[in-house]
Amino acid sequence: MNTSRRKFLKGAAIAAFTPVTGFPAVVKRKDPNSMLSHACVGTGNMAWSDLDGIKSHKEVHITALCDVDANYLERAKKVCPDTRVYRNAHEMLEKEGDRIDSVNVSTPDHSHAGYVLDALRRGLNVYGQKPLCHEIAQCRQIERLAAEKKAITQMGTQIAAWECDRQTAAFLKMGVIGEVRHAWIFSNRGGQTTADHTWPLPEAPVPATLDWKTWLADAPYRPYAEGVYHPCSWRKWRDFGTSWLGDLGLHLLSPIWIGMGLGTTGPLAVTAEIPEEAENLRKQFWPRMSHITWEMPGAKISGGKPFPIEWCDGNRVDPKVMAATPANYLTPTRFEELFAKTPIGKQPLEGRVVEGTEGWLLSVHYNKAPAIVLKNGATPPALPDVGKAPTHWHEYVNACLRGGNTTSSFAWAGRLSEMVLLGNVAMSQPGKRLAWNADAATFG
Repeated sequence: MNTSRRKFLKGAAIAAFTPVTGFPAVVKRKDPNSMLSHACVGTGNMAWSDLDGIKSHKEVHITALCDVDANYLERAKKVCPDTRVYRNAHEMLEKEGDRIDSVNVSTPDHSHAGYVLDALRRGLNVYGQKPLCHEIAQCRQIERLAAEKKAITQMGTQIAAWECDRQTAAFLKMGVIGEVRHAWIFSNRGGQTTADHTWPLPEAPVPATLDWKTWLADAPYRPYAEGVYHPCSWRKWRDFGTSWLGDLGLHLLSPIWIGMGLGTTGPLAVTAEIPEEAENLRKQFWPRMSHITWEMPGAKISGGKPFPIEWCDGNRVDPKVMAATPANYLTPTRFEELFAKTPIGKQPLEGRVVEGTEGWLLSVHYNKAPAIVLKNGATPPALPDVGKAPTHWHEYVNACLRGGNTTSSFAWAGRLSEMVLLGNVAMSQPGKRLAWNADAATFG
């Protein structure tokens, strides 16, 4: 490859991943040491990672911490000894709103929107965990308010900052596989949606360290049950989580959305297939597996032609479960041959396959380079040089302090959240094609 061609591809790859939305810095530098004054909503599990990721930036001061669980809060206080602590996030935002510049919301899915909207109304910058909300209507509310307040925002798809996801997006933007015709995303390791409980659950005393009412937020009240909802098992419940699709699906969709430049588009329709389950369990739990198909409108990268995106999350880990799993819940078997032709080798349990007119893009979830298989048998191009990038958290902090873009701004990430929530609505009406008007944000 000649030097000018190499420079062009490198520039195209980096440009392919450059975010397209952002605002000037709106930080007031409320901290007396001219640091970014930041508050954390949630401090355990993923929230702990967010606290650590944001705190590791040398220009951040953690001013306030909040958690409904006193045990988590105590641990966080040890690494942030000069911070103020709260048990209720709305109270924290009320008391700290004039002393902070930024907040991260890292709580169970059902309480995301309430805290994100409260922070945005106060003019704060927000790092919000994925998905941004639990209900479809909340996506547009967040998108509009973030734009109105000109807030710096970032949705917590932190792997979007990793080289593997950036290379996946860059390959798509470069048009290596031609016009896109079909995309698949899959997680076949059997997520957290298996309904392994009986119903109703036995009620248990609420631990003295847990504020159960605040944990429930706006969800319908239910008694506490030991070892079921908090701290880590809430995602499988319809009232609290957004299914395995709302977790892994967002990670897997992110580089496709960025690489294809889908921006604020949305599907034309969505259809879901789920296994049959007892009525009383189906009302409480997300399905143990699903197959979702979104019909996408034409995009520049698809040559203006509509194309489907499919999600499969059948279990390929347990041989007994896999043997009884219908094929449509698993990735097509022909992908095994495609992966075998690449340095990836074996088909992964989680990843992406994008088919274009000229070839296929194969991508693994997590830190492994993507690969190209060309239909004419030609040698695939070298991996794109996407340069170095800060972590997702540091990118957000840098934008807060100095202005600029973030990779997963709410300006488009709300639409990505909306897409997976549409899949969840379809799971409630399996087998029915649900038409979606993305402009009006309405069904039909």
